[in-house]
Amino acid sequence: MKVLFTLGVYQEDRPERWAAKHSVFFALANSLTNLGHEILFYCNKNSVKSRFVTSKYKYYFEGEDIFSEVLVENSIQCVVVWGGRTDADDKLRRSCPENIKLIYAEAGWFPQAGTCYFSEFGTNANAQFLKEGLQNHHFNAASFARARRKVLGASIGYFRCLKLPSFYDVKKFDSTKPIFLPLQDEGDTNIVLSSPVKSMALFISKFAEQYPQVSFIARPHPRASYSSLPAHDNVTYQSSDVDPYTNFDHYGGVIGINSTMLLQYALLGLPVAGVGKGVATGSGAYFDLEYDQLPSQLDDIVYDVHSSAKFFDYMLRNKQLAVRKLMNTRYVSKSYLMGMFE
Repeated sequence: MKVLFTLGVYQEDRPERWAAKHSVFFALANSLTNLGHEILFYCNKNSVKSRFVTSKYKYYFEGEDIFSEVLVENSIQCVVVWGGRTDADDKLRRSCPENIKLIYAEAGWFPQAGTCYFSEFGTNANAQFLKEGLQNHHFNAASFARARRKVLGASIGYFRCLKLPSFYDVKKFDSTKPIFLPLQDEGDTNIVLSSPVKSMALFISKFAEQYPQVSFIARPHPRASYSSLPAHDNVTYQSSDVDPYTNFDHYGGVIGINSTMLLQYALLGLPVAGVGKGVATGSGAYFDLEYDQLPSQLDDIVYDVHSSAKFFDYMLRNKQLAVRKLMNTRYVSKSYLMGMFE
């Protein structure tokens, strides 16, 4: 198969952000080459790292080469895109003939740094994990326990893992304890495209005013800049400099907007509710909360963990890939990627 990896194509807003993904595509390109695929790159010049621009692969650059012509001249069969949810990505899709397969890549979850996943449907809210393997995934409790312990041990420490809440308890909110509200970056694509609420100030006020007897702890996103955040008697703010998991076992539940942090708290064993559409929507990973139809009491939020356990087992042991291992041909050949690049 002739595969074209793209980076920052048609991106006008800080195309250098895609350069951090060059190493991911370069590593996978090596394994795909060893598996018999022909690899090329088409990139914005500001979206590459010079050490990966080698003679091993043919590189085309936006502004010097026309994307549609590169596709035709090289008989490209597959185009790989990072993210896929911007206006620039829409333009790229429109430039691809219908017979070309599109594969999307995005950062993973546990943790985001050093992990990634690929999808033929899209990333984040556009992913369809039930169709991508979740529905037929065979849950293995022992393997899940080991994978969960390994991931959480790296993030909170192995000693604290000994005191984790049981993952298999029925998840029920406890409003006698503080409810944690991890805030999002209002400019994040997931908020812009897939959230019913765009303002973190309004998000905080909605819960503070609807549940005045409940204490909330709101945590600003570390990379976000807010015009203002409201003051409420039942809301305190946690500095983004503080380890977000310092007092996780003191919380009676976590409510957020399609944030990766929701997955991390759910994996810890806390009751979690999510607003907006994200990768976990409809999967049972946590409770899908209707923002315009909130329950009369937060303690009414209860959900079963069996589908949640299956979801996280699938994410940890199947869907999420280690970036450092993508250079390993055997690792790639045993992953779901083999079914995509065929």
